[in-house]
Amino acid sequence: MTKIIHKELSYNIRGVLFSVYNKLGPMLPEHFYQEAIAISLEAKKISSRTEKPFEIYYRNNQVGLYYVDIWIEEGQMILELKVAPEITPLHRAQALSYLKVTNADLAMVISFGAKSLLDERLPNFLRDKVATFAWQKHALPENALYPELTHHLLEVLHHVHFELGPGFLHQVYRRATMIELQHRGLKYQYIKQMPVHYEGHYLGSQEVRLIQVEDKILLATIAVKQLDEAMQAELKARLRHLGLSLGLLANFNSTTLQIKFVRL
Repeated sequence: MTKIIHKELSYNIRGVLFSVYNKLGPMLPEHFYQEAIAISLEAKKISSRTEKPFEIYYRNNQVGLYYVDIWIEEGQMILELKVAPEITPLHRAQALSYLKVTNADLAMVISFGAKSLLDERLPNFLRDKVATFAWQKHALPENALYPELTHHLLEVLHHVHFELGPGFLHQVYRRATMIELQHRGLKYQYIKQMPVHYEGHYLGSQEVRLIQVEDKILLATIAVKQLDEAMQAELKARLRHLGLSLGLLANFNSTTLQIKFVRL
C-alpha cells in the first residue's frame, strides 16, 4: 500500500481550503484566497508563509527568483493557487517545477475557478529520480536558413526547458538560455534596447530583450499563455531593423517547448 505523505496535514489543509471557498466563493483574484488561507492557517496554528522567495539555478548560476504562493510547515507542503475552470497538465507541470526549486515534500494545486473547489496533491518524486536529457533533431521548415546552427539552437532551448520546466518568468529562461549558449561555445549578443526611427527621425528607444546568435538568428525567449501573430509581427520588425532574415520565438510556458520560426 502506498503511504500518503503528510496525511493529517493534508486533511487539515483541505479543511481550510473548503472553508475559504465556501465563504468567499469562486472567481476572485488569487491574492484574496491567499490572504484568507494564511489567516485560517494561523488560527489553526499551522506554520505558513506567503510569497517565500527561492533562488532558481541553472548550471550553478542563479537565473531568478520564484515566490511560493504559500509555504507550509517548513517545506512539508507548498500550495499553488489558481483561479481556473480546471486543473490542467500545465498547472501540474508548473507545480513539479516548483517542487524541484523548493525541495518541498508535497505540492497541492488548488483552483478557485470552478463551481466547486478543485485540488490535487503532487508528491516530490523528483528527489529520487535522475532524468537525462536526450535530444533528437527536429524537422525544420522547408528551405530552412542556417540548418546546422538552427539545430544547435533548438537543442539549447529544449535543454533549458527540460532542466527548468514551465512556470517561471521570461527573464529566467532568457538568462538560462544565454548560460547554455556560452556553455556550448555559441556566440551571442544580448540586445536590451533598440532605437526607433521614422523617416530619418529618431523617436526614442524601445526595450526588446532579444538574443542575437552568431550574428544570424534573432531569438526571443518568452513565457506566455499563447503565441500570437502580433508577437511574430513584432519580431519581424526587429529582424528588419537588424538586417537579419531568421528569428525564433521560444515559449517556455507550456508542458512542451513551443517554437515559432519567423522569416523575412
